[in-house]
Amino acid sequence: MSTTMTGLNTLRQTPRRLCRVFWESIPSPLRRTPFMFRTGRYIYRRFTKNTARFQSHYTHFMRNPPLLSVIGMLTSGYPRNGDVKVASIGCSTGAELYSVLYAIKKARSDLFVTAHGADISGVVVEVAKRGVYFPNVPAAEGSSYAAGRAEVASADLPSLVEILQPLPDGSLQVRDWLRRDITWLTADATDVKLLDLVGRQDFLLANNFMGPMDDLMAERCLRNVMRLVAPGGYLIVDGIDLDVKTKVLKTSGFRPVVTRQYEIWASEAWKNGWPWLRWAREPLDRSAPDWAWRYSVIFHLATDSA
Repeated sequence: MSTTMTGLNTLRQTPRRLCRVFWESIPSPLRRTPFMFRTGRYIYRRFTKNTARFQSHYTHFMRNPPLLSVIGMLTSGYPRNGDVKVASIGCSTGAELYSVLYAIKKARSDLFVTAHGADISGVVVEVAKRGVYFPNVPAAEGSSYAAGRAEVASADLPSLVEILQPLPDGSLQVRDWLRRDITWLTADATDVKLLDLVGRQDFLLANNFMGPMDDLMAERCLRNVMRLVAPGGYLIVDGIDLDVKTKVLKTSGFRPVVTRQYEIWASEAWKNGWPWLRWAREPLDRSAPDWAWRYSVIFHLATDSA
Protein backbone atom coordinates (compact mmCIF):
# COMPACT_ATOMS: atom_id res chain seq x y z
CA MET A 1 0.00 0.00 0.00
CA SER A 2 1.37 3.48 -0.92
CA THR A 3 2.25 6.09 1.67
CA THR A 4 -0.61 8.26 0.37
CA MET A 5 -3.17 5.47 0.78
CA THR A 6 -1.86 4.66 4.24
CA GLY A 7 -2.21 8.31 5.20
CA LEU A 8 -5.79 8.48 3.90
CA ASN A 9 -6.78 5.35 5.79
CA THR A 10 -5.24 6.75 8.97
CA LEU A 11 -7.13 10.01 8.46
CA ARG A 12 -10.44 8.18 8.00
CA GLN A 13 -9.88 6.17 11.18
CA THR A 14 -8.79 9.07 13.39
CA PRO A 15 -12.28 10.51 14.15
CA ARG A 16 -13.59 7.07 15.09
CA ARG A 17 -10.64 6.42 17.38
CA LEU A 18 -11.10 9.80 19.03
CA CYS A 19 -14.81 9.10 19.49
CA ARG A 20 -13.99 5.77 21.09
CA VAL A 21 -11.51 7.40 23.48
CA PHE A 22 -14.16 9.96 24.40
CA TRP A 23 -16.81 7.22 24.85
CA GLU A 24 -14.58 5.21 27.14
CA SER A 25 -13.82 8.29 29.24
CA ILE A 26 -17.52 8.62 30.14
CA PRO A 27 -18.19 7.19 33.63
CA SER A 28 -19.65 3.70 33.52
CA PRO A 29 -22.91 4.60 35.37
CA LEU A 30 -23.62 7.28 32.76
CA ARG A 31 -22.90 4.90 29.90
CA ARG A 32 -25.56 2.56 31.31
CA THR A 33 -28.42 5.05 31.01
CA PRO A 34 -31.18 4.42 28.43
CA PHE A 35 -30.00 7.37 26.32
CA MET A 36 -26.44 6.06 26.15
CA PHE A 37 -27.64 2.55 25.34
CA ARG A 38 -29.56 4.02 22.38
CA THR A 39 -26.50 6.01 21.37
CA GLY A 40 -24.31 2.92 21.56
CA ARG A 41 -26.71 0.93 19.40
CA TYR A 42 -26.69 3.73 16.83
CA ILE A 43 -22.88 3.72 16.77
CA TYR A 44 -22.83 -0.06 16.41
CA ARG A 45 -25.39 -0.17 13.59
CA ARG A 46 -23.98 2.85 11.74
CA PHE A 47 -20.23 2.38 12.09
CA THR A 48 -19.41 -1.10 13.43
CA LYS A 49 -21.90 -3.73 12.33
CA ASN A 50 -20.67 -4.00 8.75
CA THR A 51 -16.95 -3.82 9.43
CA ALA A 52 -14.67 -6.72 8.45
CA ARG A 53 -16.35 -10.09 8.97
CA PHE A 54 -14.34 -13.25 9.33
CA GLN A 55 -14.88 -16.65 10.87
CA SER A 56 -12.42 -18.06 13.35
CA HIS A 57 -12.24 -21.16 15.52
CA TYR A 58 -12.08 -19.23 18.77
CA THR A 59 -13.15 -21.73 21.38
CA HIS A 60 -11.92 -23.26 24.60
CA PHE A 61 -13.03 -25.62 27.33
CA MET A 62 -15.49 -24.47 30.03
CA ARG A 63 -15.83 -21.15 28.24
CA ASN A 64 -18.91 -19.88 30.09
CA PRO A 65 -19.24 -21.57 33.51
CA PRO A 66 -22.61 -19.99 34.47
CA LEU A 67 -24.11 -21.16 31.16
CA LEU A 68 -22.82 -24.69 31.68
CA SER A 69 -24.18 -24.68 35.23
CA VAL A 70 -27.66 -23.71 34.05
CA ILE A 71 -27.60 -26.34 31.29
CA GLY A 72 -26.76 -28.96 33.91
CA MET A 73 -29.58 -27.69 36.11
CA LEU A 74 -32.10 -27.91 33.25
CA THR A 75 -31.53 -31.66 33.00
CA SER A 76 -33.46 -32.05 36.25
CA GLY A 77 -36.64 -32.05 34.18
CA TYR A 78 -35.75 -35.30 32.40
CA PRO A 79 -36.88 -38.68 33.77
CA ARG A 80 -34.43 -40.89 35.63
CA ASN A 81 -32.39 -43.14 33.30
CA GLY A 82 -33.91 -41.31 30.34
CA ASP A 83 -32.39 -40.39 26.98
CA VAL A 84 -31.05 -36.93 26.21
CA LYS A 85 -29.87 -35.77 22.80
CA VAL A 86 -27.36 -32.94 22.42
CA ALA A 87 -26.04 -31.36 19.23
CA SER A 88 -23.52 -28.62 18.56
CA ILE A 89 -23.93 -26.91 15.19
CA GLY A 90 -20.82 -25.00 14.24
CA CYS A 91 -18.99 -27.25 16.70
CA SER A 92 -15.53 -25.97 15.73
CA THR A 93 -12.83 -28.10 17.36
CA GLY A 94 -15.19 -29.66 19.89
CA ALA A 95 -14.33 -27.88 23.13
CA GLU A 96 -17.82 -26.47 23.63
CA LEU A 97 -19.65 -29.73 22.99
CA TYR A 98 -17.32 -31.67 25.29
CA SER A 99 -17.82 -29.01 27.98
CA VAL A 100 -21.62 -29.22 27.72
CA LEU A 101 -21.53 -33.01 27.83
CA TYR A 102 -19.37 -32.80 30.95
CA ALA A 103 -21.86 -30.41 32.60
CA ILE A 104 -24.82 -32.67 31.75
CA LYS A 105 -23.17 -35.93 32.77
CA LYS A 106 -21.89 -34.48 36.04
CA ALA A 107 -25.38 -33.20 36.86
CA ARG A 108 -27.19 -36.37 35.78
CA SER A 109 -24.96 -39.43 35.58
CA ASP A 110 -28.06 -41.63 35.16
CA LEU A 111 -28.99 -40.19 31.76
CA PHE A 112 -28.05 -41.86 28.48
CA VAL A 113 -26.63 -38.98 26.45
CA THR A 114 -26.03 -39.11 22.71
CA ALA A 115 -24.56 -36.22 20.76
CA HIS A 116 -23.86 -34.79 17.32
CA GLY A 117 -21.14 -32.31 16.42
CA ALA A 118 -21.36 -30.62 13.02
CA ASP A 119 -19.27 -27.97 11.31
CA ILE A 120 -18.84 -26.75 7.74
CA SER A 121 -15.07 -27.26 8.02
CA GLY A 122 -14.00 -30.88 7.75
CA VAL A 123 -10.60 -30.00 9.22
CA VAL A 124 -12.04 -28.90 12.56
CA VAL A 125 -14.50 -31.79 12.64
CA GLU A 126 -11.53 -34.17 12.48
CA VAL A 127 -9.85 -32.29 15.33
CA ALA A 128 -13.04 -32.51 17.39
CA LYS A 129 -13.41 -36.21 16.65
CA ARG A 130 -9.86 -36.97 17.81
CA GLY A 131 -10.33 -34.87 20.94
CA VAL A 132 -6.60 -34.21 21.27
CA TYR A 133 -5.23 -30.75 22.10
CA PHE A 134 -1.89 -29.18 22.95
CA PRO A 135 -1.78 -26.55 25.70
CA ASN A 136 -1.46 -22.98 24.37
CA VAL A 137 -1.69 -24.08 20.70
CA PRO A 138 -4.86 -23.57 18.63
CA ALA A 139 -5.86 -26.97 17.25
CA ALA A 140 -7.42 -25.49 14.09
CA GLU A 141 -4.24 -24.06 12.61
CA GLY A 142 -4.21 -24.84 8.91
CA SER A 143 -7.99 -24.91 8.49
CA SER A 144 -9.96 -22.70 6.11
CA TYR A 145 -10.77 -20.25 8.92
CA ALA A 146 -8.54 -18.18 11.15
CA ALA A 147 -7.39 -20.00 14.27
CA GLY A 148 -8.59 -18.54 17.53
CA ARG A 149 -7.18 -18.89 21.02
CA ALA A 150 -5.97 -22.29 22.15
CA GLU A 151 -8.66 -24.66 23.41
CA VAL A 152 -6.56 -25.26 26.52
CA ALA A 153 -4.23 -22.87 28.30
CA SER A 154 -1.61 -24.14 30.73
CA ALA A 155 -3.29 -22.17 33.51
CA ASP A 156 -6.54 -24.08 32.88
CA LEU A 157 -5.10 -27.56 33.35
CA PRO A 158 -5.79 -28.02 37.10
CA SER A 159 -9.50 -27.31 36.54
CA LEU A 160 -9.79 -29.68 33.58
CA VAL A 161 -8.40 -32.92 35.05
CA GLU A 162 -11.81 -34.62 34.92
CA ILE A 163 -12.19 -33.75 31.23
CA LEU A 164 -8.69 -34.15 29.78
CA GLN A 165 -6.00 -36.76 30.34
CA PRO A 166 -2.31 -36.16 29.53
CA LEU A 167 -0.62 -38.14 26.77
CA PRO A 168 3.13 -38.96 26.56
CA ASP A 169 3.77 -36.36 23.84
CA GLY A 170 2.53 -33.51 26.02
CA SER A 171 -0.90 -33.32 24.43
CA LEU A 172 -4.21 -33.78 26.21
CA GLN A 173 -7.05 -36.08 25.18
CA VAL A 174 -10.71 -35.87 26.12
CA ARG A 175 -11.47 -38.74 28.47
CA ASP A 176 -13.25 -41.77 27.05
CA TRP A 177 -16.43 -41.32 29.13
CA LEU A 178 -16.99 -37.97 27.38
CA ARG A 179 -16.05 -39.09 23.86
CA ARG A 180 -18.53 -41.96 23.77
CA ASP A 181 -21.75 -41.81 21.73
CA ILE A 182 -20.87 -38.75 19.64
CA THR A 183 -21.45 -38.60 15.89
CA TRP A 184 -19.26 -36.06 14.09
CA LEU A 185 -20.13 -34.78 10.63
CA THR A 186 -19.28 -32.07 8.14
CA ALA A 187 -22.42 -30.08 7.39
CA ASP A 188 -23.63 -26.57 6.52
CA ALA A 189 -25.83 -24.94 9.17
CA THR A 190 -27.91 -23.28 6.44
CA ASP A 191 -28.65 -26.56 4.63
CA VAL A 192 -32.34 -27.49 4.82
CA LYS A 193 -31.24 -31.15 4.96
CA LEU A 194 -29.59 -30.57 8.35
CA LEU A 195 -32.66 -31.85 10.19
CA ASP A 196 -32.45 -35.14 8.28
CA LEU A 197 -28.76 -35.45 9.18
CA VAL A 198 -28.99 -34.62 12.86
CA GLY A 199 -32.60 -35.08 13.95
CA ARG A 200 -34.39 -33.25 16.76
CA GLN A 201 -32.43 -32.53 19.93
CA ASP A 202 -33.08 -31.83 23.60
CA PHE A 203 -30.19 -29.35 23.74
CA LEU A 204 -29.17 -27.60 20.52
CA LEU A 205 -26.02 -25.44 20.62
CA ALA A 206 -25.67 -22.80 17.88
CA ASN A 207 -23.02 -20.46 19.22
CA ASN A 208 -20.57 -17.96 17.78
CA PHE A 209 -20.72 -18.77 14.07
CA MET A 210 -23.65 -16.68 12.82
CA GLY A 211 -22.09 -13.35 13.82
CA PRO A 212 -19.98 -12.98 10.65
CA MET A 213 -23.02 -13.66 8.41
CA ASP A 214 -25.05 -10.86 6.85
CA ASP A 215 -28.48 -10.38 8.41
CA LEU A 216 -30.47 -12.32 5.82
CA MET A 217 -28.10 -15.29 5.96
CA ALA A 218 -28.02 -15.23 9.77
CA GLU A 219 -31.82 -15.16 9.94
CA ARG A 220 -32.12 -18.03 7.50
CA CYS A 221 -29.51 -20.01 9.42
CA LEU A 222 -31.15 -19.39 12.80
CA ARG A 223 -34.56 -20.46 11.52
CA ASN A 224 -32.98 -23.59 10.07
CA VAL A 225 -31.25 -24.69 13.28
CA MET A 226 -34.34 -23.88 15.37
CA ARG A 227 -36.09 -26.73 13.56
CA LEU A 228 -33.66 -29.15 15.23
CA VAL A 229 -35.00 -28.50 18.74
CA ALA A 230 -37.46 -31.10 20.01
CA PRO A 231 -40.63 -29.90 21.77
CA GLY A 232 -39.69 -29.28 25.38
CA GLY A 233 -36.04 -28.85 24.37
CA TYR A 234 -33.60 -25.98 24.62
CA LEU A 235 -31.86 -23.78 22.07
CA ILE A 236 -28.57 -22.23 23.19
CA VAL A 237 -27.66 -19.43 20.80
CA ASP A 238 -25.04 -16.70 21.16
CA GLY A 239 -22.63 -14.74 19.00
CA ILE A 240 -25.31 -13.58 16.55
CA ASP A 241 -26.50 -10.06 15.78
CA LEU A 242 -28.92 -9.19 18.59
CA ASP A 243 -31.49 -7.52 16.32
CA VAL A 244 -31.66 -10.65 14.17
CA LYS A 245 -31.89 -12.98 17.16
CA THR A 246 -34.60 -10.90 18.85
CA LYS A 247 -36.68 -10.53 15.69
CA VAL A 248 -36.69 -14.26 14.97
CA LEU A 249 -37.16 -15.63 18.49
CA LYS A 250 -39.83 -13.16 19.67
CA THR A 251 -42.19 -14.44 16.99
CA SER A 252 -41.42 -18.12 17.61
CA GLY A 253 -42.58 -20.74 20.07
CA PHE A 254 -39.32 -20.32 22.02
CA ARG A 255 -39.27 -18.49 25.34
CA PRO A 256 -36.19 -17.04 27.04
CA VAL A 257 -34.71 -18.72 30.07
CA VAL A 258 -33.56 -15.87 32.32
CA THR A 259 -32.01 -17.98 35.09
CA ARG A 260 -28.60 -16.43 35.87
CA GLN A 261 -29.03 -14.34 32.74
CA TYR A 262 -26.73 -11.51 33.84
CA GLU A 263 -23.96 -13.89 34.93
CA ILE A 264 -24.11 -15.76 31.61
CA TRP A 265 -24.10 -12.49 29.65
CA ALA A 266 -21.20 -11.03 31.61
CA SER A 267 -19.10 -14.20 31.87
CA GLU A 268 -17.00 -13.81 28.71
CA ALA A 269 -14.89 -10.80 29.63
CA TRP A 270 -12.93 -10.96 26.35
CA LYS A 271 -16.06 -9.64 24.57
CA ASN A 272 -15.48 -6.08 25.82
CA GLY A 273 -15.30 -3.07 23.50
CA TRP A 274 -18.94 -2.47 22.52
CA PRO A 275 -20.06 -0.54 20.47
CA TRP A 276 -16.74 -0.15 18.65
CA LEU A 277 -15.89 -3.80 18.04
CA ARG A 278 -18.17 -5.95 15.92
CA TRP A 279 -17.88 -9.07 18.08
CA ALA A 280 -18.12 -7.25 21.43
CA ARG A 281 -20.92 -7.89 23.92
CA GLU A 282 -23.64 -5.24 24.16
CA PRO A 283 -24.17 -4.45 27.88
CA LEU A 284 -27.38 -5.89 29.28
CA ASP A 285 -30.09 -3.23 29.30
CA ARG A 286 -33.25 -4.24 31.16
CA SER A 287 -34.94 -0.96 30.20
CA ALA A 288 -35.34 -2.35 26.68
CA PRO A 289 -38.86 -3.78 26.18
CA ASP A 290 -37.47 -6.93 24.58
CA TRP A 291 -34.60 -7.42 27.02
CA ALA A 292 -35.49 -11.03 27.92
CA TRP A 293 -35.13 -12.15 24.29
CA ARG A 294 -32.29 -9.79 23.42
CA TYR A 295 -29.93 -10.83 26.18
CA SER A 296 -30.87 -14.45 26.84
CA VAL A 297 -28.65 -17.23 25.53
CA ILE A 298 -30.96 -20.13 26.44
CA PHE A 299 -34.45 -20.53 24.96
CA HIS A 300 -37.06 -23.18 25.78
CA LEU A 301 -39.46 -24.64 23.22
CA ALA A 302 -42.88 -25.44 24.66
CA THR A 303 -43.83 -29.13 24.70
CA ASP A 304 -46.92 -28.43 22.59
CA SER A 305 -44.89 -26.80 19.79
CA ALA A 306 -44.75 -28.57 16.45
